[in-house]
Amino acid sequence: MPFFKAEKKAVNDLWYPRTVTVGRPLEMEDVCKRIAEMSTVSEPDSKAVLSALGKVLGDLMNTGRTVHLEGLGYFYYSCLSTGQGKEAKEDVDSDCIVGTRVQFLPERRVRQDGTVTRNLVDDSVFWVNVEDMAAANAGEVSSPDEDEGESEFPLG
Repeated sequence: MPFFKAEKKAVNDLWYPRTVTVGRPLEMEDVCKRIAEMSTVSEPDSKAVLSALGKVLGDLMNTGRTVHLEGLGYFYYSCLSTGQGKEAKEDVDSDCIVGTRVQFLPERRVRQDGTVTRNLVDDSVFWVNVEDMAAANAGEVSSPDEDEGESEFPLG
């Protein structure tokens, strides 16, 4: 179950739900164990494949293509510009690009009632206010952007 907390926005002085995470991120080993439990693939084989995935995705996106992983979604590059537009089309070149990001768009599916949802979002998601949970009292709760150090999340 995902968790949220109430947060007051300064711009309009209203309260909104904000996603929070509990504990530390799950690591590659956790993912590999789950894959091994759900398939005929061993944990070491799962790790080998997942370890290669980032490099393979980067190599494939470097060809200018979007990469689609069935059941997961689409990965593609986007570029960051200097923020300084050019007056003439001819003046736009690769020097205007200051960074590259990997974008991810989760796979979509259409439910029987015609609504569209993302595959990574389970139909039975049940949000819980973290303040109602004992973990909040133990100090194990953090917002994604409040974690120590630089975020290693590819989209963030």
